[in-house]
Amino acid sequence: MSAAMPVAVITGGARGIGGTTAAILKDRGWKVHSLDRHPNPDPAIVSHICDVTSDNELHDRASEIGEIDALVTCAGINLRPDDSRAEQLKLDAWHQTLAVNLTGVMLSVRAFRPSMRSDGAIVLLSSIAALRAMPLADAYTASKGALVALTRSWSVDYGRFGIRVNCICPGPTATEMMSGVMEAFSAGQQLQLPQQRMARPEEVANLIAFLVSPEASYISGAIIPVDGGAAAHSAGMPFPKRRDNK
Repeated sequence: MSAAMPVAVITGGARGIGGTTAAILKDRGWKVHSLDRHPNPDPAIVSHICDVTSDNELHDRASEIGEIDALVTCAGINLRPDDSRAEQLKLDAWHQTLAVNLTGVMLSVRAFRPSMRSDGAIVLLSSIAALRAMPLADAYTASKGALVALTRSWSVDYGRFGIRVNCICPGPTATEMMSGVMEAFSAGQQLQLPQQRMARPEEVANLIAFLVSPEASYISGAIIPVDGGAAAHSAGMPFPKRRDNK
């Protein structure tokens, strides 16, 4: 990482986990370039309007920004209910989901990795859907599972340049993108998570901030769930009822 102010690029930086990560890094002295295609972005948050499915737009932004120390790929979509099991899945939903969640990540790394300083870090935002079954979301799970595989490949490919690559797999997180899903989470359903609540965006963003920092200088190729223990739970087993720690 550079001795001067470190520089980060965050895709999907207008809101949710990306926006929270941008705010945390700024508070810690980073210069943050937030990329998003949100229709009404807050100029105080979003530095660049950019579509991660456009190779040309990403390369243009990379040329404008110059050298960086970290790339965080938070841009993503979840097209429920059009994304379903294979025989019911709308092909447009399949193509659009993979274009943003998978190809968009590859294009972002392709555009910004060449301008990344040695000792830089890349953090991919995957999902708990990459680690355990998520029914009726074939496109989403395919896109997020592929990021786990790419994390391992890129950690080997880019390690020779002193660049670390890690992947975070959040469980259900209270963000705008999850608003439709949250409506389906009755109090009883929330009890099906070990912590019996959704994650807060800052609980994911704080780990991202750690992974791009010098404190994580020997962590690479890691696939880290941030799900309150959900991925560790055996399918079909009941969760214990929450109680005070006595």
